[in-house]
Amino acid sequence: MMHKTLALLFCAALCGCQSVEMPRGKSAGYKSARFVQVQKNPFAGYSNNLENSPELNQMVKNAIAKKFQAEGIPVVQGDSDLIIAHLILRQENISTTRNQEYFGYGRDASAIMDEAHECGVLKKSRPDAFDEGAVVIDILDARTNKLIYRNFAKGAVAQGISGAARQERLNSAVAGALAPFFR
Repeated sequence: MMHKTLALLFCAALCGCQSVEMPRGKSAGYKSARFVQVQKNPFAGYSNNLENSPELNQMVKNAIAKKFQAEGIPVVQGDSDLIIAHLILRQENISTTRNQEYFGYGRDASAIMDEAHECGVLKKSRPDAFDEGAVVIDILDARTNKLIYRNFAKGAVAQGISGAARQERLNSAVAGALAPFFR
């Protein structure tokens, strides 16, 4: 498996950050997938922040399921060949935050967030305010629980758009992040 770093998450150049590996396995041979199992709504009522939104998590799951279905791998509730997890990051001029509600355990969400913060906030001098979001998608082999694929999508956070427009933006971003997995 080829490994790359997650250093490009919030910057155009490597910025010297190279600590998070990105496995690049393929979908060949897998017939079904499920989302990582988590506690029921641990953030319910917690915050209206974009990164802590149960609505946003559901939209990300919808986008991922849509791509898997389009590629002929159904997303199921029970036993499956693959486990899908996602991590949501949000970054502004001075901070990087995360929602790991659907990321599961055993893969260091803190390291991913720290690297994104290092590259996107500390090592960049931006004269203007910014508000960016990213979704990191992990795919694990359900038999071995080993991470076989990781990629991300990022973009500016769009305020004041409809739910349908937000879902379409997520569908497009997720499809791009998952495209190498299905080649």
